[in-house]
Amino acid sequence: MPEVSKALQVNDEEVRAYLLELMQLLLDWSWEGVVGFEEIVEKVAETYSGNKATVVYEAESALLDFGGKVSVVKVGMPGFPALTKTSKLKNHLADVFEGKLQLHEARQSLADLKAVAPPYSAFLVWLGVITVSAAFAVDIVGTWEGILFACLTAMATGVVFLAVDRNPQLARLGPLIAGFASGVIAMIGWQTGYALTAPGLLLIASTFVFIPGDSISMQAYELAQGKWSAASDRFFYSVFILVLLASGAYFASVITSTPLEALTPGAPVGEAFPWWAVYPARVFFLLGIMWAFQMDKAHFVPALIVLLLATATAQVVSVLANEILATLVASAVCMYVSVWMSEKHRAVPTIVLMVPVVFALSPGSHGIREVETWISAGEMTGVADLMPLFGNLLAIGLGMLIGRMASNRVWIKGFQ
Repeated sequence: MPEVSKALQVNDEEVRAYLLELMQLLLDWSWEGVVGFEEIVEKVAETYSGNKATVVYEAESALLDFGGKVSVVKVGMPGFPALTKTSKLKNHLADVFEGKLQLHEARQSLADLKAVAPPYSAFLVWLGVITVSAAFAVDIVGTWEGILFACLTAMATGVVFLAVDRNPQLARLGPLIAGFASGVIAMIGWQTGYALTAPGLLLIASTFVFIPGDSISMQAYELAQGKWSAASDRFFYSVFILVLLASGAYFASVITSTPLEALTPGAPVGEAFPWWAVYPARVFFLLGIMWAFQMDKAHFVPALIVLLLATATAQVVSVLANEILATLVASAVCMYVSVWMSEKHRAVPTIVLMVPVVFALSPGSHGIREVETWISAGEMTGVADLMPLFGNLLAIGLGMLIGRMASNRVWIKGFQ
């Protein structure tokens, strides 16, 4: 049993109360998965009491066995934390592990962390949704028309994004409403001749903030780490979100009397951007993520370095081999670099560096393409049509695992 400073050692019941508060916060933030959460709580228990705790995290609940008592915490629906708060939590845990906080101070610090206001206004969050959608359109569509309609449709989905953020009860309907709103705009543009590309392709970029590509990727990482129960539960929910997004577009086609065939994401119409256009687009892509997901401004440059590294690696390997191998190698390289950059207690958290990478390599965009094709009765060729989704999903998960193993360090949600 590890020795505990007398200045820190306290009653087990007080420790239990703090552990449950910490567990609840982590569970509330667990949209990106639960890998490493058990280690965090168990290490905190040993820090304050010297006693061993047993912690088990599932998709929507967590169990604590400590001091001869078993407790359970639950969450209605796991959410995505403001990225700036992940940095504050990392600093909080560093203070705990370094013995700088008495238990009552730790509980107060955790309460303050929960209550801290996000750094950006609602307007900047809305603008962030538009910015990230326009930048994502460079990848998804690759034409000026794609960027224009990404901006127009994202004006609507940005409002839905803000509404969901303020009313979690709307979270389950948010993807459906976003798919419908962006679908109506894209389909009216297509019917009136202002858009030449199929609406099924044009609306994908604007629904980016609702596409669960990040969660799907983390579920692959969870599976690779042996968190099968939590990963499989959340995976099926992520697939359900993709269905909701495509269903919203389907309802939009019904309301606007648009042929279902227009939902099939075809090739873009118009001159495509050159290969290098994605690099300046990445700057705006990250800027949009910073505003929409409340990332600390101080983390922009290191996150941009990792994101550009992912883009360059993926491009080179895709030319030499194929897209799936490119995704795997880019994920592994960036995971290794991110863990290395996050090694110090108060450095930028790994999750802040990896979230933009996973967004950029997102298999979710492939998923919504295939669901739209299915709903529109477009031609599908069996397993081959699902390979972009599941291939990229596995590539990101395995790449992250390889990168973490190569770093020879345990990635605890970026909280080393």
